[in-house]
Amino acid sequence: MRGWAQRLDQSRVRSRADKTELLPLPKAIRDALSLEYHLQLEALRAGAGSLTALRILLRVAMAAAMLRELGYGGQHLHASDEYERIAGNAYESGEEGRYGFDPAAFRVFAALVTDHDSQLETAPVRMIDIVARQLERPGAAQ
Repeated sequence: MRGWAQRLDQSRVRSRADKTELLPLPKAIRDALSLEYHLQLEALRAGAGSLTALRILLRVAMAAAMLRELGYGGQHLHASDEYERIAGNAYESGEEGRYGFDPAAFRVFAALVTDHDSQLETAPVRMIDIVARQLERPGAAQ
């Protein structure tokens, strides 16, 4: 009897975890991620962005594209090579520690970050976790 009760408890815990993975990210986590992305974008708009800011926004572009492939929004996204081209231009025209976006580049990335905010509101934790794991693999986004 004891083994049965323990298995039932384990089943309940797994069931709760499975249900949690189907929910969107908690609002506090979404807000923290969004704030980070928007701050990096603003730094680039002001011409005070870092190489890290460029990398973070390119990872956002990759994550947004992956979530779109999984069926979670992203209708207004550009092709990955467009984001890479824009980031490359900012890198080439900047100097170490001070990179920036021109107004057109800023608008493209602002639309990306806004679209990704919407994706994070609707995509379940499980899908976001899958995307995050893919981005963490060697050779993904450096």
